[in-house]
Amino acid sequence: MIKILLDTDIGGDIDDAICLAYLLKEPQCDLLGITTVCGEPEKRAAVADAICKSAGKDIPIVAGLDTTLQPVPVYPTPDGARALEYWPHKEFEKADAPAFLYQKIKENPHEIVLLAIGNMTNVATLFRTYPDAPSLLKGLYVMNGYFGTEPLPEPYYNWNSWADPLASKIVFASNVSTHKAIPLEVTEKLTIESERASTLFSKDSDLMKAVFDFGNAWLESAGKLTLHDPLAAVSIFHPEICEFEKGFVQVETREESDMGGTKFTPDFNGNVLVARTVNRESFYRILSSTLNDNPFTETKAKLPRVELPPLVVNRAKVSGDVGEKWLADLDNLILELENKWKISVEETLYGGTHAYVSNAIGHDGKQYVLKIDMPAGREHGEFLNGINVLKAADGQGYPMLINYDTKNYACLLERLGMPLKELNYSVDQQIEIICTTLEKTWRVPINNAKFPNGTDSIEWFRSFISETWEELHRPCSEKVIKQAYNFLRFREKQNNPNDHVLIHGDAHSTNTLQNLSKTNSFKLVDPDGIFYEKAYDLGVLMREWPEEYKDDPINSGLERCEYLYQLTGVDKQSIWQWGFLQMVSTAFVLIKIGQEITGKEMLKIAEMWCQMG
Repeated sequence: MIKILLDTDIGGDIDDAICLAYLLKEPQCDLLGITTVCGEPEKRAAVADAICKSAGKDIPIVAGLDTTLQPVPVYPTPDGARALEYWPHKEFEKADAPAFLYQKIKENPHEIVLLAIGNMTNVATLFRTYPDAPSLLKGLYVMNGYFGTEPLPEPYYNWNSWADPLASKIVFASNVSTHKAIPLEVTEKLTIESERASTLFSKDSDLMKAVFDFGNAWLESAGKLTLHDPLAAVSIFHPEICEFEKGFVQVETREESDMGGTKFTPDFNGNVLVARTVNRESFYRILSSTLNDNPFTETKAKLPRVELPPLVVNRAKVSGDVGEKWLADLDNLILELENKWKISVEETLYGGTHAYVSNAIGHDGKQYVLKIDMPAGREHGEFLNGINVLKAADGQGYPMLINYDTKNYACLLERLGMPLKELNYSVDQQIEIICTTLEKTWRVPINNAKFPNGTDSIEWFRSFISETWEELHRPCSEKVIKQAYNFLRFREKQNNPNDHVLIHGDAHSTNTLQNLSKTNSFKLVDPDGIFYEKAYDLGVLMREWPEEYKDDPINSGLERCEYLYQLTGVDKQSIWQWGFLQMVSTAFVLIKIGQEITGKEMLKIAEMWCQMG
């Protein structure tokens, strides 16, 4: 038996209730007490008590802090508490939750695992008030942090850190003999549609009826269920369920645009073990069988076979019926391609926005990458252009094309290594690597293949910028739009087919991957396949790493433009103009898919760049 103390903001997201239900049913769990945190902790305590009583358990519960160590602009209330009228429960008043936790820890030194699945205020106050508490714990497990490669749409998505950044910082800095964190980029892999929740979790028992009563309001509004908190709990009793990496975690407590943001630095001497992977099938099997008192089968639960990055899901959904159908049919399509190409799909690869990408292994043991484009994300001609680029390149600066299916927008590629973005290179080094790789791809012979030219691109920019500016209710000044039109007209006048090459179209650090067959070499993925001027590709590098422009947008932009000129010899004026156009159009795309903070910051840079004419 493992002695557990649970600190929770139960009463909102249904996964807190599922987590508690799991602890109540887990044979190895000795649940010594529960503390609640966040707005209206009294009601949250009542919800926890009602769920415990539905399982025939009487667990000590204390309603904890509703204030935070660092002020935040919200006071969340537990919507699920409306179901309290249907379930027996005690009434609670706010009490000293940190003192309660410390008492239990002192009574059971080096025997208790503290599981924290809400904002960290109770736990941070415990550690501040009782400095010996961390050393007396057997373990500390938190559902907290985000260390993914893609930025979150808004800082508050990392709720447990954002809701009290200072508390999060204190907890991540604490030294506990076993200190584990389960971050969002791992738990997001455990997402199912809301209608499938009832197939994974039977409502036959009073316990699960209570869980769904208290969680239904949230489940219906969200439309999906991500099992964040249950993974943190399951990992205590089944440590093999996740792979962990040791290091240090820093928490942002000052910068408003990244408030509560977390950064992980791998280090063998670190104080925190951060989950990096999860075995989805084993997790579902353990959780479902524990809660349902019967063996779990994936067929019965009808769970999704593949995981999708949130940005891909969001992009599909905003694309309407075509995107929704692509999501619904993806599992069956993957099975079809596995059979046709004699491969087995492995883990999903993150970083893209318009395609499902995963590692795959052939029946012959060779390693590949499977990529399935979203029809709503690219026109059929664009997909064919990309395939034609890979054919023409034959491995020169691009991955080898193994197989493809034009009907289903799918291709099988040579497997590459880590994205440049995830490697330890400075921004200048990344730019140099990308430019070196572009020089290889610009030399790819086009032979008799027909590719779109720059005229098509200019028309796309003109219509996209105009239409999206109105659609987004004019998120920047008219001056920015006029400047964009001016630059497009100038690029039209300067059009010289004799200088055109086969450009990539979106060469950035996530699209630049290690070449596993050659040391210190990289290849580009996802080519657009356009026959046009080199400056177009370099404009992408002008828009990347916008945080580098924060202190002095104009001079920093000019310095990068000069650097790109020195590396490639491409005309500075054309680099600058395409950089401006990329900055504006990408900002609009980011705002459309929910990344408003980054998008609006990029528009601020564009406003400043207008001063350069």
